[in-house]
Amino acid sequence: MAKPVYNVDLSAHLAECELNFVRLCRLLPRMEAGDERVFGLGEGLQVRIAVSERTPYTSLLQIGQEHAALADLNNEMTVRVYHDAGVAEVASFAGCYRVLGKNDYPNRRMHQRDEKQQWNRFLGEWLQHCLEQGRSLGNPTALLTL
Repeated sequence: MAKPVYNVDLSAHLAECELNFVRLCRLLPRMEAGDERVFGLGEGLQVRIAVSERTPYTSLLQIGQEHAALADLNNEMTVRVYHDAGVAEVASFAGCYRVLGKNDYPNRRMHQRDEKQQWNRFLGEWLQHCLEQGRSLGNPTALLTL
């Protein structure tokens, strides 16, 4: 029996990365080196978006969430933002780097065939949730001002 063939939908992938760029620009407009934004997202959950590196055409962002009582909710991802192309793509997630756009399955790290797309889809859904539900740490009842 032949293995099912997985083909990357490049246009859908780029569309997701473009939307992620727009969402990140709303949350952190300037994206200069050293810029950082911290806000609350629900009871005890804090989100931090920080620019760790900036070049003329790209930025590297560290995005993490930390829960005071539930350590299982803590995670961090690195996102590469391409300003000239207007896209943002997950570079690493939860300590895992350099996942391929298309993986054989099964594989040594047990990545799904579309692991890279899943990371970027997750980033998009999570950023949208931050835009809709993010709260100022000083005033938890106030939505983020964008």
